[in-house]
Amino acid sequence: MLLSTFFFAVAGPVAKALYSIGWTPGSVVLIRLAGASVLLLVPTLIALRGRWGEVRHHWRKIVTYGVVSMAGVQAFFFLALEHLSVAVAILLEMMGAPLIIVFWLWARTRQRPSTMTGIGVVVSLLGVVLVLDLRNASLNWVGILMALAAAACFASYFLVSSNQTIRLPSIAFTGLGMGIGAFAALIANLTRIMPARFVVADLDFAGLRVPWFVPALLLVLFTVGAYLFGILGLRHLGATVGSFVNLTEVPFSAIAAWILLAEALTPLQLAGGVVILAGIVLVKWGDLKTKPGPPEQRTLSEQRPVTAPCRDARSGV
Repeated sequence: MLLSTFFFAVAGPVAKALYSIGWTPGSVVLIRLAGASVLLLVPTLIALRGRWGEVRHHWRKIVTYGVVSMAGVQAFFFLALEHLSVAVAILLEMMGAPLIIVFWLWARTRQRPSTMTGIGVVVSLLGVVLVLDLRNASLNWVGILMALAAAACFASYFLVSSNQTIRLPSIAFTGLGMGIGAFAALIANLTRIMPARFVVADLDFAGLRVPWFVPALLLVLFTVGAYLFGILGLRHLGATVGSFVNLTEVPFSAIAAWILLAEALTPLQLAGGVVILAGIVLVKWGDLKTKPGPPEQRTLSEQRPVTAPCRDARSGV
């Protein structure tokens, strides 16, 4: 799961490098999903041999994953950036998704989150606030709604990815979702909801002058890694814990921006990363405490033997 958040985090600064030569959010989203779906096409087809019945059985979840969890997250986030600063948009998305998951599972299962989970929520979100510098940030209600919509789509990503009833291999599920997400992004481009503009030029990247296809290829590879490792991790961690582990994307993004874009980290941001990790530990602790333990088993020496009454041969009783 940490590998997934790392790849998600590094993709942001890479996309920002492409923006510097004139690429638009629509072009970045399309190249990410279309390139990733092409890269995963052969492995997906191999993994699906003899499993097309599972695809028909889970087609609703696959479509939801592609449209909402892939195209929707990115589209709403980049639309939010038209009205909000990057810091505020990330804060709303990262804080919103875990809270939506906690309250959704609470409403669905009628099981109140443990006190330790609640403390972990507060600590983790405090760490996000420390990492993100919100001073002089501007707020806009349209942008806030777009960022919250991105958070809802992100929550869907965690819930669908952690669903252990889906028997499809992770690479096949990711590849199918990528293809559907790319088609949805193409529709958004053609309808001018998110217009795409591709610019072929050299750019400054990680202190070097490189052609445009270098960051574009890295963006595709990071996208594949982010979603593939995300599914693998979430099927073991579950949606609640996984969504809080994903908060490490914030300090990872700061570190990646420091290395690739020379945007220095502050001591407050470093402290925020430590606080986020502490909150994740508390959330995981609370998650373990709410899970029922294995049934108590008694040893043979502890079990009282049950004997049937017998007659005494001498007394006849």
